[in-house]
Amino acid sequence: MSQIREQTWSLLGDAFQQWKIFIIPGFVMYLALVTRLRHKRAKSLPKRFNYTSRDTYSKMTTDDAQAILKELTELEFPKFMGFSIIFALFKTYGIPSVSSLLVSTGQLANPETASRRTADTGVLLLEFALNKPSSERTIQAISRMNYLHSRYQKSGKITNADMLYTLSLFALEPSRWVDKYEWRSMTELELCASGTFWKAMGDAMLIPYDVLPSCKIGWEDGLDWLKEVEDWSLRYEAASMLPAPSNNQLAGSHVEVLFLNLPSGLMEAGKQIMAIFLGERLRKAML
Repeated sequence: MSQIREQTWSLLGDAFQQWKIFIIPGFVMYLALVTRLRHKRAKSLPKRFNYTSRDTYSKMTTDDAQAILKELTELEFPKFMGFSIIFALFKTYGIPSVSSLLVSTGQLANPETASRRTADTGVLLLEFALNKPSSERTIQAISRMNYLHSRYQKSGKITNADMLYTLSLFALEPSRWVDKYEWRSMTELELCASGTFWKAMGDAMLIPYDVLPSCKIGWEDGLDWLKEVEDWSLRYEAASMLPAPSNNQLAGSHVEVLFLNLPSGLMEAGKQIMAIFLGERLRKAML
């Protein structure tokens, strides 16, 4: 019996050695093909959308910008484009004026209601991302978002600065996460698409840009707007992202939602890992 076993293992070993001749080169060829096709698709974007130089970016339409971002979300960076939007929403909870209002509504202060409200917000954001800005579904989603914000804006509980900061995170966080964790950085064209799209969403939500330097004369293109809103956003964040009990309360309820399917024994480890990704300023504001 032992002899048969030894012969069997010997045959399997010989077969594996023979297959290595094909498996390893095949795997290398597969990686090379994937890399080439990925870069080919990325390089094809300017020609397909007819924005081949910085001079042409000023002509970018909102529909084209949405189509470019949709391709990035579905084909180029599906994991981190989606997660970065969730993180952008989470990051706003480090601003006391935002977190205190959300806690006062009672909808986001505990895991039971937080999961539902987060899902509702996610649905509206998906409508923005997956449908043309001129489509009926996007128009309805924007109208719903404006309705939800309107009474708090009229009462002064939501400031223009808080609205602009939230908008800036939706425009900026995807490229930050892609730069850190994806296989390539976003190109100027793709960044311009982000600026063009989110500026248009801000216009539709009646968010004023009077704190930006070029508000009166206008911006050259989406890249120009994105740079100005990033500069303002970083200054606002440095001044306004401060520790507050409401920040911690929201963070606690939403971390549980994020790790809803994680075994309870791993929950604490998940929170520690999440704290690493927050960055020092947001971590201090929330924890």
